[in-house]
Amino acid sequence: MHVERTASYDADLPTVLEVLVSGELANARADAGGLDAPIHSVTDEETAPEAVTTLTLPADRMPDKARRFVGTDTTVKVRQKWDGKGPDRAQADFTVDVGSLPVKIDLTQTLTGQGDTTTATFTGDINVTIPLIGGKLEELAVKEVDAVLDRDQKLVNNILGAR
Repeated sequence: MHVERTASYDADLPTVLEVLVSGELANARADAGGLDAPIHSVTDEETAPEAVTTLTLPADRMPDKARRFVGTDTTVKVRQKWDGKGPDRAQADFTVDVGSLPVKIDLTQTLTGQGDTTTATFTGDINVTIPLIGGKLEELAVKEVDAVLDRDQKLVNNILGAR
């Protein structure tokens, strides 16, 4: 299922990108989702940042339809690989590995700087390969991605506002 969303951040692109790859944001995301603190790392910060965040998703936090395929907690690894740091444009490939769940999430985030505002465009696909109910689970996943992106926009802007 295709996903395309837009968000706006209240800072220039290099500052927004610094927050997007930060451990501060990774921890804020986990807190907002009621999850334990993640393991977070960033490499190539000066040229083309790559951030990897690993967290545990408790089985009881998954939708009922997905929970029956996974009896235990699931380790989720989110990787964002940026092509540079702007100042006017930067793009990242996001991959989300959800462990043993038959789900594939590939998103691209493009940041466009416009002075003191940065626009982010998210595009990509979410695929669930479970016969008969895969489409329903994709719909649930898209709704969850929408909720995460809305919450994320607020978290990023809160962090930016505190700087």
